[in-house]
Amino acid sequence: MDALLIGQVTRVDAEGVEVLVTRSESEVEYEGTSYRVGQLGGYLALPRDKRTIIAFITAAHQKEDVDNGAKPEMMLTCQLLGTVTCRHFLRGVNDYPVIGDPVRIATNEDFKVIFGSQDEGDQAIKRSFTLGRFALDPDFAVRVWGKEFLSKHVAIMGNSGAGKSCTTARVLQEITSLPDSQVVLFDLHGEYSAAFSDEDGNLNKNVTYLGERDLIVPYWLLKYEEFEELLVDRSNPLFVSNQVSFLKDAIGLLKTPAAEELDLLDEMTLDSPLFFALDRLRVFSQNMNEARYVLNTEQFAFSKLAMRSMPPNEQAELLTSQRCSFNKGNPEGEVPHALYHGKLLGLIQKLETRLNDRRYDFLLRPLAKAKQSPLFSEVLREDASSGELTEAMADFIQALLGRRQPRSNLTIVDLSGVPFDIVDITVAVLTRLLFDFNFWSPPSHRHPTLLVFEEAHNYIPRTIDKRSFAREAVERVAKEGRKYGVTAMIVSQRPSELSETALSQCNSMVVMRLNNPEDQAYIRRVVSDQFASLVRMLPVLRPGEAFVIGDAVLMPLRTLIDLPARLPRSGDVDFPLLWSKGTPEADVQSILDHWWRQDRRLLNAPSENSGQQPVLNVEVPEPDPVRTPNPVAFRPQPKPPNLPPYRNA
Repeated sequence: MDALLIGQVTRVDAEGVEVLVTRSESEVEYEGTSYRVGQLGGYLALPRDKRTIIAFITAAHQKEDVDNGAKPEMMLTCQLLGTVTCRHFLRGVNDYPVIGDPVRIATNEDFKVIFGSQDEGDQAIKRSFTLGRFALDPDFAVRVWGKEFLSKHVAIMGNSGAGKSCTTARVLQEITSLPDSQVVLFDLHGEYSAAFSDEDGNLNKNVTYLGERDLIVPYWLLKYEEFEELLVDRSNPLFVSNQVSFLKDAIGLLKTPAAEELDLLDEMTLDSPLFFALDRLRVFSQNMNEARYVLNTEQFAFSKLAMRSMPPNEQAELLTSQRCSFNKGNPEGEVPHALYHGKLLGLIQKLETRLNDRRYDFLLRPLAKAKQSPLFSEVLREDASSGELTEAMADFIQALLGRRQPRSNLTIVDLSGVPFDIVDITVAVLTRLLFDFNFWSPPSHRHPTLLVFEEAHNYIPRTIDKRSFAREAVERVAKEGRKYGVTAMIVSQRPSELSETALSQCNSMVVMRLNNPEDQAYIRRVVSDQFASLVRMLPVLRPGEAFVIGDAVLMPLRTLIDLPARLPRSGDVDFPLLWSKGTPEADVQSILDHWWRQDRRLLNAPSENSGQQPVLNVEVPEPDPVRTPNPVAFRPQPKPPNLPPYRNA
């Protein structure tokens, strides 16, 4: 090995060593292979008695204080990675080198020992998977330990076009090859179904796709604060407290029938996921916005005199079930409701606007939406009682976790058709639901679940102008999920815009090309100090190349990521090619029809359309009947039992 010696250690500190290169040649030939001396990103070996320390070159410079006329000497700054003992590589160093120790080039023989340490003991269990090839020598496969990679959270980061989507697809294809794996992917741009389909566009059998047809998130799963964010109009600060007070009273009142049916009255809170009819909330708010009392009584002053003498519980039933008429102006013997009269208009308008927007149907009209869904048509029925619809959450969780027959390993939640202003709430509800399910499961029955947050900077922000429910839910998973078998994979092109709490909990990282100095500085802060020097090399990485950092790999490895078996729909548009050869003539009217109807099924989910790639000259679905709110009537909903009297706040 003397032929491989290139220098000696001149400085040692906690972060690594500095090496003086004493060899004059710029290349070393050894057993038919040529090795560059002092190449940035290269590896060195520091031989000891019975062990060899492996180091990574992070910087190279010339020694400046040399005698006149002497050739400048090269100095290398190196990070210590691990130790080879008895032909087995272990991370970390507990026996530091000393000044004067010899240094040699790391060869393929060293790499064989290092990568040979990844051999799996139990062949019956797939403990690791191949992510790519070693950039310095593609003959060596880079394998990732599954337990360390998944149980302690992982981040995949890189510029747009660096290969994040392909890397994510590659990882998920490896993971979902395990027969009982369970992954839920939040797909912001609808690009991953192509990576898990056959050549005809038919989804793999182990994939559940929640897209335009099957994505349903029933509104009664929302927490009260999320309802408040969704419905309260804050444009007029004078009326915000009135709307908040009404919403709290109304939701508690309308959830009571489901709680009674399921014997949950004592346990019910505003956050309990109990069914209530949203149309009843609309009617109730319209009535209370006009409500008046008979002077010096607690009886509502309906315009029909016979209704004024009804018992309080019957009046409450009327107020929540049908539009009631009140006298206008200032009739004698009547007083307007002090808290709500004329002060709920903002809430009413916001609720009606969302109910009449087709894009919100998956959230606010789940029963009507379920009629089109093979997954939920038998579960969310309009003729079901309040209790039955509440208990339908069990079927909803089974579908989300792929626990129906046949079993699926991957659930793709396509968010591309979800209005951006409620992506936050949608991700929050589903993340919280999956975490809470494992939280309340007995330890022996907890099934590990991986949650993949693609383009996470859009809904897990570092700084917020208003409350971010998704950020709170994901940060809880990042901090507590490992204890309950729920782990996160965070994918982003702007790490500097990500929640620092969530990102700092990621023990493994696949970091691709990052050009933005803010992103580099942010990564340098959240990774451990020993890896900070690698961040400086991120701008020079090629597309598809990454540093794999963390406990899941033997040491930080510059890796050429293998392409997935099927690519996601995320490739760059080839402008010169399409502008040279042309594209099919667009049917503008058909495109506008889909645009007006907010129907993206033909664009994002070919698997929902007989497995064919989307074409635009197809029949557009008919609109839903009568979406304009009627001031007198509303859509029929399951009628609850007798309501308790409404209590004036």
